[in-house]
Amino acid sequence: MAIFSEADLDWLARPHIARAWFLELDLPEGVRRVHNGTGNKVIGGHEWRGVTDPIGGQIVSLANVEEPRFGQAVAVQTTLSGANREFFKAVHTNARELEGRRADLFWAAFDPETEQVWPRGLVKLFPGRISSPALKWEGIGVRTVTITVESIWSSQNYQFGGKWNDADQRRRYPGDKGLQYVGVKVHEVWG
Repeated sequence: MAIFSEADLDWLARPHIARAWFLELDLPEGVRRVHNGTGNKVIGGHEWRGVTDPIGGQIVSLANVEEPRFGQAVAVQTTLSGANREFFKAVHTNARELEGRRADLFWAAFDPETEQVWPRGLVKLFPGRISSPALKWEGIGVRTVTITVESIWSSQNYQFGGKWNDADQRRRYPGDKGLQYVGVKVHEVWG
């Protein structure tokens, strides 16, 4: 199955195409939708708030979005600089409530001259969860808040807390015979 259709490839072959990231956060006060540009955009029936404001000093950076590989759980870091004191304190106070909540990262292509979004709309590339936010400050003027969105596979890197033998398997799943012959010497007779 092709990732892009012929119509998608024709649209993406235009002379000026840009990409934008859209982040949907499930925060304690409700769902918040933001994008990495300026101004508000309505896409997919939802309003997405722009979080980059070069004049106001509030800039968001988004780390590289990597494709998950076998044995590796990826995460995306979003850093907000220029956070005011009230926002900084609110994040510090509510850090435990943020941890583990849903955060989905979407991607869309658009034509910057016409601001037309490509026909497929938003594509969910990175379903994840919010990890504990990191707060950094220097003096009285520099405050940054970094929120890491961990992929849904991040919790898979831990050991399951058991042994790979028949007794432990039956304790976890009564009646399961899947590990019945683990550790048993088998002698096959061909004849």
